[in-house]
Amino acid sequence: MTTYKGINGFAVQSVASDPSPLDEGQVWYNNATYAFKVTTATTSGTWAAGGNLNTARRGLGGAGTQTAALAFGGATTPTLANSESYNGTSWTATPTLNTARTLTAGAGTQTAALCAGGFAPPSTGATEKYNGTSWTSVTSMSTARRTLSGIAGIQTATLVFGGYEDLGGGYTTASESYNGTSWTASTAIPTANYGIAGTGTQTAALGFGGGLSTPALTAVTISWNGSSWTAGGNLNTARQYLGSAGTQTAALGFGGSSGPAPAGTSATELYNGTTWTSNPTGLATARQQIGSATSGTQTSALAFGGEPGPTPSALTEAFTGPGVATTKTITTS
Repeated sequence: MTTYKGINGFAVQSVASDPSPLDEGQVWYNNATYAFKVTTATTSGTWAAGGNLNTARRGLGGAGTQTAALAFGGATTPTLANSESYNGTSWTATPTLNTARTLTAGAGTQTAALCAGGFAPPSTGATEKYNGTSWTSVTSMSTARRTLSGIAGIQTATLVFGGYEDLGGGYTTASESYNGTSWTASTAIPTANYGIAGTGTQTAALGFGGGLSTPALTAVTISWNGSSWTAGGNLNTARQYLGSAGTQTAALGFGGSSGPAPAGTSATELYNGTTWTSNPTGLATARQQIGSATSGTQTSALAFGGEPGPTPSALTEAFTGPGVATTKTITTS
């Protein structure tokens, strides 16, 4: 009779806990749960439910990763200063922002985050840093504006672009970089954009989607190399107020508004530096003005809050990208 050892030259390993890291095709016996298990690679990305935010809201900022995220600001009816941290399972209230705001932008990690701009009202350039314990107000952006989803980088090396100025400016092409102390004007984006998503680093950023003028949505993608902007491949679904994660050459875009507010979409797309590919599975709940863990990766992202319409949401969803090893229990069925 053919055996596993006969084929592979070694017997199935018996362990008290599942091994890590995992290799595709790896087989083992978990003697604590009395189960044979195997590792398979996902053929497409999937979304799974996570723990709900303590405060449902839309237009919130985010930072961190899938298992160590930070959510801040947003709105229900009033604008909020609420801040919460996520451990991969549940959200815990953290110290509040100094300036309540919605339609804000976030970058960095759970313990070194940046919150920039937003709508207080009116539009604000207020910037705050989080150190894992408290929020501190720092130098404001040069241009007060909201819907700064266009953000890339970390707390001490950030790039923001696009947005909307309430006081006569309207849609803007403005771009600014932050060095941890002060803001400096940077090369403007090619076309004024409101609600554009961003990811990547201060010198290798990616912007995608947004609104070029009311109510025109766009599928545009723009890439920044530290000195100039160039056009990339278009999204398959034009939208604004969408979530993002990843890098300039391995990005993820999800959710957003694909029509007149509050029409949300569940569409999820992956970018390889040239083209966008639609993921077969979208968010379980379509929503716009969604929060995201901006330091997440294309294969490990987090979406939270937003507006399915017309009520703000507290839902959290975690994305596992294609090609990621996952554990399955072997059965006889």
